[in-house]
Amino acid sequence: MAALIPKETIEQVKDAADIVDIVGQYVDLKKKGKYYWGLCPFVTENTASFTVDEEGQRYKCYSCGRSGNVFDFLSEKKGLSFPQAVMEVASGLGIHIDQKYTENAGSRFSEQEQRLIDLNKQAAEIFNHLLLNTDLSGQALHYLEKDRHLDRQTMTDFQLGYLPSDWSLHHFFDEKKIPMEEQLTSGLISQYDDGSFHDVFANRVMFPLKDSYGNVVGFSGRTLDSTNSAKYINSKETAIFKKSRLLYHFDQAKQAAKLSQRFLLLEGYLDVIAAHKAGIDYGIASMGTSLTKEQLQLISRNSPKLTIAYDGDSAGQNATWRVISETRQFPHLQVDIVTIPAGKDPDEYLQEKGPEALKQIFEQDSSSINDFALEYLKRNRNLSNTADLSAYTTDLLTFLSDHPDPIANDLTLKKLSDQFGLSRSVLDQSLTQLTKNSPKTRIINLQRFAEPELGSGSMPVGTTTTVRDPISGQQSMIERKMIVSAVYHESVFKEIEKNQDFTFQNPENQLYYFLIKGFRSRHPGIESIGSALMENMTAAEQEKFAPLISHQLALYSTANIDAIDDYIWQLTVRIPFEKQILSLKSQIQTAINLNQSDQIKELNVKLAKLMKKKAENKYD
Repeated sequence: MAALIPKETIEQVKDAADIVDIVGQYVDLKKKGKYYWGLCPFVTENTASFTVDEEGQRYKCYSCGRSGNVFDFLSEKKGLSFPQAVMEVASGLGIHIDQKYTENAGSRFSEQEQRLIDLNKQAAEIFNHLLLNTDLSGQALHYLEKDRHLDRQTMTDFQLGYLPSDWSLHHFFDEKKIPMEEQLTSGLISQYDDGSFHDVFANRVMFPLKDSYGNVVGFSGRTLDSTNSAKYINSKETAIFKKSRLLYHFDQAKQAAKLSQRFLLLEGYLDVIAAHKAGIDYGIASMGTSLTKEQLQLISRNSPKLTIAYDGDSAGQNATWRVISETRQFPHLQVDIVTIPAGKDPDEYLQEKGPEALKQIFEQDSSSINDFALEYLKRNRNLSNTADLSAYTTDLLTFLSDHPDPIANDLTLKKLSDQFGLSRSVLDQSLTQLTKNSPKTRIINLQRFAEPELGSGSMPVGTTTTVRDPISGQQSMIERKMIVSAVYHESVFKEIEKNQDFTFQNPENQLYYFLIKGFRSRHPGIESIGSALMENMTAAEQEKFAPLISHQLALYSTANIDAIDDYIWQLTVRIPFEKQILSLKSQIQTAINLNQSDQIKELNVKLAKLMKKKAENKYD
């Protein structure tokens, strides 16, 4: 392997770089106090919560939680490996890095992992060759060309392949002197109980699975044997293949998503290829219909929008509902829905209507999640029955109360009222009451709305999705950071004390601070007082306080006085200002629900003034 870039070279580049200049190429930064502020470049937001510390040469986003130095920023923003990020910064500064180090810049893997990558790459090339250039692939080519209507160029573009039953990948690897241990570790070869070896993907059409950088890390194989109950099988989990962290075609789609500003989530690999044939390259698919947190993080980091376009049949609609539930953990991600007419999948619609018609559906015929819920929750209900209609209405209102979009909800309630002749005022009052009774951290069991589906990967009944108030969450985190820092650093306590009018909004935090203040007043000159402080607490206080000062030290503690001054500014200026905006939006929603047109106009004028101040960073 090539040598790693020396630590002293990395430090030289980091010391010479100005993070404000580099981040400023991607974020419109404005200085406020000790820090530069801007909109987060990783998630969509309307409030500037992304900060850059020029003195400390670090960035921090209080919305998505990402932080780091200039190399971390470029790695996150541009999908670079750490060595590549170092090289890019060095190049901009005119600092030369020896060729022997740059040869390894693209490697993010250990030596063992790189061998698996190389083995998978070789296997993908073999599968593609066997499909397109041998007489062994007649059945596979018939399936792809006649049944799925793919031409050879498309098969080449997606590196599709085939492993015939009468051709042995294991024997080929043996001839190439590839150790048996590596063959088995890759998941391409398996061993029977009698000690013999066999190809895992024999008689299957092969779909290479790639990581975000285009490295082949695994495979999915579709059987050509109609009697085989396992229609698709995936590679086993390895050091490089983690199914829950990958999305099919993501390495290509993320580039297209920069232009389209959205990803198109499809149900399967062939649906992604159908979208490609229609001229859409920002299509992706998970390996199963349940999206994981890691997969949603990949999506939200690279695009502000997600269009869900699962099949129009019952299974596809159930899967869409599950994804809507899962995306609630990512409030910055804008979600809409596309439903293929007549219960068809994208490829069927493509063959029937043509690529332009399919492209129009994907790009122009999306509906909101409210509209989807309006129809989806009708399923399996007799809405001419009073009890079923009442249950349907309750479920829909519960869904809307967890989706605080006044205009969208107003339109949905109008549709609901018009369709069933329900009193609009009663619907408004019911939604207002549900919203009013919802805690700031609302827990909704969205899964109870969906049909259980065996083998679908759906969440079990009782699984909950938590949606948090982001402003209160920021306030809580900042206060905890200040409390922990005051415990471990006397200088922080003295800095807080300079602000005589400052108080913690959380009563527990204010109590802890009184305890800190009392102890430090009696025992000046002691840096860390955590253990001594707990001796003066009740058992209940100790139980709450112990995790805060022990497990969260590395995350929250700082002795940086400038950071503490910034925290105080946020708690006393920025966050109260943001809460004014949230309060006005809530009042506007209530006024809309009660059809108070004069009140709506008055509140909107106030909101517009605040939003203008926020845009100008005038938090007063």
